[in-house]
Amino acid sequence: MSGRRWSRWLGPPIAFVAVALVLGRFQPGVEAGGRVTPRPAGVCAQAVPSLRGLRPELGTWWRLVDRLDASGTLVGRTLIAGRGGATNLTLELGAESSASGPVGGMIVVTSDDGRFSNVQIVSALEGCSWLVHRSEDVARSAILDASRGAVLAHYVTRETRDDKGVWRIAGMDPASTLQQVLGALSAPPGLAPVWATELRLDPAGGKLAVQSCGELRCVTRVASIDGAGEATELLAGPDQGSIIGFDGARIVTWAHCQGLPCSVQSWASGRANPQLLVDQAVGAALTRDGRTVLAVLDDTGRAVRLDLAGSAGQRILGVSAGDLPLGSGVGAYAGLEVGAGEIALAAPGADARAFNLAGAAPAP
Repeated sequence: MSGRRWSRWLGPPIAFVAVALVLGRFQPGVEAGGRVTPRPAGVCAQAVPSLRGLRPELGTWWRLVDRLDASGTLVGRTLIAGRGGATNLTLELGAESSASGPVGGMIVVTSDDGRFSNVQIVSALEGCSWLVHRSEDVARSAILDASRGAVLAHYVTRETRDDKGVWRIAGMDPASTLQQVLGALSAPPGLAPVWATELRLDPAGGKLAVQSCGELRCVTRVASIDGAGEATELLAGPDQGSIIGFDGARIVTWAHCQGLPCSVQSWASGRANPQLLVDQAVGAALTRDGRTVLAVLDDTGRAVRLDLAGSAGQRILGVSAGDLPLGSGVGAYAGLEVGAGEIALAAPGADARAFNLAGAAPAP
């Protein structure tokens, strides 16, 4: 992956290497529903609907496409979204931008124009969006908190990129006051500068994992979502790479690798060292219910299913050659809403699909 595709503030690809190599394989693929010309997203005519307890809208999807200038420098991104075979919208974003979800058919998008950062909620079904906050600080990432009907966003200062913590956007008014959920990170020695911050809620919505990654390693803070802005625990180690998933009691991450294949590991509360889940994998994901890990071992479709609660890994069938799980972090280029026990898979040049991990047949 060329360094030109990263803005000077997104940082080098080293901290994201495992995720970046996986996601890069999906970028050339066709959009779901075929090659059509979707309409640009407009402002939704109705008020922002209640985001609390959204019902799943299975099959809603989004994809980011980089816009490069003649020299190959990243100058912006285009969000394309829809459901199933329908492509419902496009939305032009800045170079420093991200998308997450879908949750209940809703995608949370951050985009910075060099002066202001916007946080938007995009409806993949309606083909329109709502601006829910604008700030002079930079929104580095954001996710939907459906348990409380709000958006959680991580901010850094514009000039220095100093951490400003995680904030709750609940008023859905671009000028509304935010509520701090977690304070700024005091970076451990050797971590700074921090190039990326990932936000993950556990399946119950009661705990928030905030992972901060520098060039050489990552650290993760875990906090109660209704706490007083203080982390309840710091999960850290010299070998922690980018986060894969969070079940409330442990985080699943890559090891810190310079490429793929790479080890997959679990960091549990109260333990100083991680548990090795898979020695070498080219793709990995955690089901939405936080129970099961899928690790794809190579590009032939060999795959392992692991119960995160502790059972041994089991080889399974059903993953096709070239299939890899979609990522879900700040570096993700695509998302697909799937069921609680499912994983979103895609191969280069193909539409993403839901894979029922619980129902996969064991390999002989």
